[in-house]
Amino acid sequence: MKNNKSRKISISIISGFLGSGKTTLLTHYISELLKIDEKIKVIMNEFGSFDVDSQNLDSNIEVRSIINGCVCCDLKTDLINQIQSLIQKDDCNHIIIEATGVANPIEIFAACQDPTIVDNIDMPQIISVVDVERFLNRNDYTSSTQALMEEQLEMSDLLVINKMDCVDSEEINKIENEINKINPSAPHILTTYGKFDISQLRNQKDKTTKHHQHHHHHGIISMKYTFTSPIDRQLFYQFIMQLPKNVLRLKGYIKFRDNPNETIEFQYSYGLPDFGAIAKEMPLTIVIIGEHIDVNRLRNKLDMLQFT
Repeated sequence: MKNNKSRKISISIISGFLGSGKTTLLTHYISELLKIDEKIKVIMNEFGSFDVDSQNLDSNIEVRSIINGCVCCDLKTDLINQIQSLIQKDDCNHIIIEATGVANPIEIFAACQDPTIVDNIDMPQIISVVDVERFLNRNDYTSSTQALMEEQLEMSDLLVINKMDCVDSEEINKIENEINKINPSAPHILTTYGKFDISQLRNQKDKTTKHHQHHHHHGIISMKYTFTSPIDRQLFYQFIMQLPKNVLRLKGYIKFRDNPNETIEFQYSYGLPDFGAIAKEMPLTIVIIGEHIDVNRLRNKLDMLQFT
């Protein structure tokens, strides 16, 4: 798949727990981006069977809905297909993805690193919206819900602390301290109704980009490797079995020397591999995502696979 533009497409992932104000932020974010002539498309993931939020956006903005589930669970392919379609249309330079309130943004980030689209897009920026009152009272929820709320913040590049009109100065200090413990690297913006000056976001993005030398999000690193020919099956299996625990995801397309005409789609997550033959030609590329992974060491191992 080729994008005729010399500039890659920007990706923003809007994350945040249920009711935090994601769509309100998205509406304002779009209006600010339009002022600087960004050509925007929106992908909205709705957990239910009907996408209500998209009805509230600017009617001139194309919105694509992914409903009846969560991208982080079982709709990754739908998201990849939507991004592929937008790349092929070649009429936008910025895609905004609004996640469901129960999504872990790392899963959406991983989908955006799919080998079929990774060359056409910039590294996604994860923006998480925090509802100050709900976050301060998160102990009222189950431990799994608390963990999700904190994971959404931990994986983010920028934190938008919203509904500041609902708290006093003492509570503001408390939430800033607690958020800094969860994600000390990500800058944050204090907002009411999700409104902010676009220059704040652009300045923070520039800082974040300089900090991320190897495509990483506060420890989350992505690397890509392309094989030039089929590889040895058993050596590849050994490579998979020896992956360190900090490798979170691996996905890609490979061919084995014992059956060089067959393309294999291979996935690895939570320590478990999954693979199968597909009936089409794909680039022999894999993408590896993990926490503080040793890119050079993994690349050397893959080079050995390629040339052994």
